[in-house]
Amino acid sequence: MTWFQAFLSGAIQGLTEFLPVSSSGHLVIFNHLTGAGEGGSDLAFTVFLHLATLLSVVIMFRKDVWLLIRAFFAALGDIFKGKPDFKSPERRFLLMVIIGTIPAVLAGALVKLLDLDGILGNIFVVAGMLLVTAAFMFLADRLKGSYTEEDAPYKVPFLVGCLQAVAILPGLSRSGATIFGGVLGGLKKDFAVRFAFILSIPAILGAGLMEGLSAVKEGTIVLNPVNWLTGFVTAALCGILAIGFIKVLVKNNKFYVFGIYCLAASVFALLAGLNIIHF
Repeated sequence: MTWFQAFLSGAIQGLTEFLPVSSSGHLVIFNHLTGAGEGGSDLAFTVFLHLATLLSVVIMFRKDVWLLIRAFFAALGDIFKGKPDFKSPERRFLLMVIIGTIPAVLAGALVKLLDLDGILGNIFVVAGMLLVTAAFMFLADRLKGSYTEEDAPYKVPFLVGCLQAVAILPGLSRSGATIFGGVLGGLKKDFAVRFAFILSIPAILGAGLMEGLSAVKEGTIVLNPVNWLTGFVTAALCGILAIGFIKVLVKNNKFYVFGIYCLAASVFALLAGLNIIHF
């Protein structure tokens, strides 16, 4: 991998991790066209990019992250005292994140148990799931909700979590699926976006841990400081830009723009899979 490929990989990961267009799907397409995805060193590099995007969401939602950390330890203390209390908005938000994370954990374990990793790199799966993402984005503009962390039923984060679990398939955007799940369940759009990004923190951590263990087992990690630093900085900065862009866009009901993009990307992926488009 050259430094320029590292730059492109970082930009793709940073932008598409949070924009509702599927980071995994774009990386599958990129690797298919360039052959950059072969070998354990690239798997380890992908883990490093995940850490960069994790940093992006922590920076952009640092107030929420800090409140949730405080709520977690406060709730833990109350549980040990035998007086669990999840009535405050902060603790309800924490419980929503926990509920929403459970399906993704189960889905990740199922993929490893059934050895379905091959599906996660299939470009034709990417093409199909990009169509689903496009449908979610077109529908998201038409849905409205009123729930926030103060009054949202707990079935809503479970629904969002189930959609995040399915989004383990490449081409189905995690952010797109979770935002759609939130508004489908009746969350206010700005809170649905906020919840989707906060919910991505344990998901990114989990994905990074699983991929990191795989890279260690393969034992072929080759550290290239220039490439890795280039990819990390690019992914982190692009992640921050993407989150900021979503925050602005959600106020204007413009998710259909991503629907149009995902339709075009689906066609591109199909043509690339058929070797009609190649580099």
